[in-house]
Amino acid sequence: MPKLWSETIEEHRSAVLDSILDATGRLVHREGITGLTMTALAEASGVGRATLYKYVPDVAAAVAGWQEREIGRHLQQLRSIAHDSPAESRLSEALQAYARLRRHQHGDDGVLHLPERISPAELELTDMVRELIDEDARAGRARTDIPADDLAAFAVHAMGAAATASDHSAVDRLTAVVVGAIQGPFSQPPAS
Repeated sequence: MPKLWSETIEEHRSAVLDSILDATGRLVHREGITGLTMTALAEASGVGRATLYKYVPDVAAAVAGWQEREIGRHLQQLRSIAHDSPAESRLSEALQAYARLRRHQHGDDGVLHLPERISPAELELTDMVRELIDEDARAGRARTDIPADDLAAFAVHAMGAAATASDHSAVDRLTAVVVGAIQGPFSQPPAS
């Protein structure tokens, strides 16, 4: 198969899958997972049911694909925030952004947050937070009496409480408490 034809087919397949995943997200937010049907998904994505079944075998697969894509986007957004923030506020900015994302997700059906769907993303998030904590520890901005792995796991789980935060101020307070715990009384500027 010529390369141009191959790329065109892949681009088309990617566009169709994106349309299906976009429609899945819209329908889940509007109808909830229990209201999502393959017929509604085909109609909302602009494809026939036969085409839809070529891409996703059932509603659960459509939701899983949509969620995986969204989580990937959120992780990229958090990486960008951490990268673009000043060194002294990277950890705080990334945790606050994560908390706001968690708060935004509150109210979604619980099936969206099944452990097998979240675990790889949570591990990636925890690794990113650990790297930020390591960076802060080297600069004297984070405690070193507790391993960075433990602090990162604590931070990610504690920030999960933002899912039930009443407003942005509550998210800010939660972030301040978690960052304060990570900085702890043991952080100090590195020796010159």
